[in-house]
Amino acid sequence: MKKVLKILLFPLLVINVMAAALLICCAYSPLLPAEHMPLLSLAGLAFPFVLIFNALFFIFWLLVYPRYVLLSLITGVICFTQIRAYVPINFDRQRPPENSIKVLSYNILSNNITAANANKENAVIKYLKASDADIICLQEFQFSALKKNKKLLDEYPYKSYLVSNESEFASCYLGCLSKYPILDVENFRFNDTFNGGSKYRILHDGDTIVVYNCHLQSFGLGNEDKSTYEQILSNPKENIRSQGTKALVKKLRESAVKRAEQADIIVADLEQETSPYIIVCGDFNDSPISYTCHKMKDMLDDAYASSGNGPGISYNRNKLYYRIDHILHSKQFKAYKCTVDRSIKVSDHYPIFSFLEKK
Repeated sequence: MKKVLKILLFPLLVINVMAAALLICCAYSPLLPAEHMPLLSLAGLAFPFVLIFNALFFIFWLLVYPRYVLLSLITGVICFTQIRAYVPINFDRQRPPENSIKVLSYNILSNNITAANANKENAVIKYLKASDADIICLQEFQFSALKKNKKLLDEYPYKSYLVSNESEFASCYLGCLSKYPILDVENFRFNDTFNGGSKYRILHDGDTIVVYNCHLQSFGLGNEDKSTYEQILSNPKENIRSQGTKALVKKLRESAVKRAEQADIIVADLEQETSPYIIVCGDFNDSPISYTCHKMKDMLDDAYASSGNGPGISYNRNKLYYRIDHILHSKQFKAYKCTVDRSIKVSDHYPIFSFLEKK
C-alpha cells in the first residue's frame, strides 16, 4: 500500500518541487537589478500567493504523507529571512520605553485635507492629533490648507513641506510635522515623475536625527488596469494572456525601473550620511520583497519585521493587498510595536507607526 501511495502522490510531489523552486525565485528576485531585469524583479509581487500555495502543501503532506514534509521545511529554511520580512511574528511585543520616539508615516490621499475641509472635524486631522506621534511624515498632503487655519495641529510647532512637482499636480506635497526642531531640509526631485523625497535633520535631546520621507514611483494603474488585475485573480486561465494583462505588466515593469532608480538615489545619499540616527519612511509603492526594500535594508533595519505582526497590509484598495508603506531605521535605534493602523479608512493607505528608542 505504501508503494501504491507513493506512486499516486508522485505527481503532487513534482508540483510541490516546482512550487518550492518558484517560491525561492520570488524570495530572491530583489537581488536582480530592476533596470536590467525589470520583469523578473517583479516576481516579488507573486511571493504571498506562492507562499500560501507552499503552505497548503506543507499541511497536506503533514496529514497524508509526513515524509514529504521535508521538502517544505527545506524551502522554508532557505526563504526564512524573506518570509519573516513579509509575515513577521513577534510574540515579545515589549512596552516602548518612555524616552522612545513615536514615528508615524501616512499617505493621506491628497483630497482628504484641502482648504475647504481643513477643520477640527476632518477625520485625518483628528487622527493625527490623537496619534500623539512625535514625528509625522505625510505623503500627498496639501500643506497649504493648514496655512488658512494655523491653529490646526498646533501640537506640532515645527513643519516642513515639499511641492512634489511644478505641474498641475503641484497640490501634492510631502510634509513633516514634528514636536522637535527641524534644523535643515533637503529635497530630492526625481526626473520625469510626480514623486519625490525629503530629508529632515531634527534635533532631539542634543542628537541630530536624520529622517527621510519618501514617496517613490507609483504603479500608475488606471481603472482598466485595476479591473484587469481583479479579473486575473478571479479567473487566471482566461485572463493571463489578454491584451489587458500585457498592458498591466508593461506599467508594472516601467514603474519598477523608475522606483529602482529613485531607491538608488536615496541609498547613495544614505551612504554619505554621518549621523548615527537615521529613519527612512514613507510610501515606497513596493512590497517587502522588492529591489527597493532590499537596497535600503542593506543599510537599515525594518521596524515592522522586528516588532510587527502579520502581513501588515497598508494599501487597501482594488485587491492590491500589500505592505507598501515602511519605516526603516539605522541600527542605533531599537523598534517597538510597529503597527499598520487599520482604524482609519479614509485614504487608500493605512498609516504605519513605530516607537524607536535610541541605543
